[in-house]
Amino acid sequence: MPTLREWKERRPASDIKQTVVFSHPNFTYRVVNNLFRPAQFGGVDFEPARFSVTEPVQDGTATPEMVITFVQASEHVRQTLKNWRGAARMSPISCIYQQWDAIGDAYPMKTWSLYVKDISADGNNVTVNVGLTNPLTLANPIIYTTDLYPGLKTS
Repeated sequence: MPTLREWKERRPASDIKQTVVFSHPNFTYRVVNNLFRPAQFGGVDFEPARFSVTEPVQDGTATPEMVITFVQASEHVRQTLKNWRGAARMSPISCIYQQWDAIGDAYPMKTWSLYVKDISADGNNVTVNVGLTNPLTLANPIIYTTDLYPGLKTS
C-alpha cells in the first residue's frame, strides 16, 4: 500500500482539499483552501480562503512544526484574532489541519492536531506557526514543594 506522500505525488495537488480549524473558547475559525464558495467536510461548514501550508519535515525531529500563511485577503483572520485578548489569552488556540479527498467526505485522509505558537502579520499576509507543544505550558515549571517531595525537608 502506498504511503500518503507517494499517493499525493501521483495526483494533482489541487485535488486534495485542505482545511484548517482554529479553536478557542472565544472563537472558532474554519477555512478551506483554494475554493470559491463554502464547503462541507465531515458535516461541518468551512469558509473559503487562500492560504499556503508548509508541512512539517519528516526528518525525525522531536517537535514537528507547520507554517500556515494566509495570503492577500487576511483581514478576516485579523478580525478573528482580535477576540483573543485579556483573560482569554490564558487558554491556547488549537489548530486542526486536515486533508480531504473530496468535498462532502465524512472522514479526512490525514489530521494534525497542533497548537498555535506564533502569529505575525504584515501588510498583506498573516503567518501562523503551529506546533505540537502547548505554548502556555512551556513557561510553567514544576513547583517543588515539601508536601509533594518530602525529601526536600532540611530539618
